[in-house]
Amino acid sequence: MQLKKKRILFGFFSFLLFFFSFIAHYTDSIDLSIKNAQPFILLPLITAFSMFTTPGTAAVSGLALGICMDGCAGGTVCFNAIAIMLAATFVSVAANNLFNRNIKSAILLSVIISLFYYILRWLIFYAFSSGSHDNLTYLLSYAFPSVLYTNAFIFPFYFIFRYFNSRLDLTATRN
Repeated sequence: MQLKKKRILFGFFSFLLFFFSFIAHYTDSIDLSIKNAQPFILLPLITAFSMFTTPGTAAVSGLALGICMDGCAGGTVCFNAIAIMLAATFVSVAANNLFNRNIKSAILLSVIISLFYYILRWLIFYAFSSGSHDNLTYLLSYAFPSVLYTNAFIFPFYFIFRYFNSRLDLTATRN
């Protein structure tokens, strides 16, 4: 199989993975919450994907995912589109220039992205509209436990995308 066909297959597989994760997250067909902590599995998914792609591909994928998220979430005009696009671009640039593409880097980048997303969400939607007790309740009982729980999902996504990246690299060196 040629490299071009493998890349198309990789793109199709990535699309299916994003699609089914998106559907599972927004339809509540699978409830993964533990008390107040709800994993946001799309963040580690875009993190793992962005580690093995170029910054342009990561930005377009993050923008598309964010637009779809904004379409399903009420009252978040362009928030997810901008936040996810910036996060995906940051991960891709950091993975290409600063970090090795190993599991330690994936965990660190996933934690950074999750913290960025939840704190930015808190600043924009909750910080100035409620009292200090409500802010602390949101941060300590929802946001930080959700960040920790979300990052548990980086492991399967990282190994899936690493496998496909290694298959593409091996094919590229043979041809």
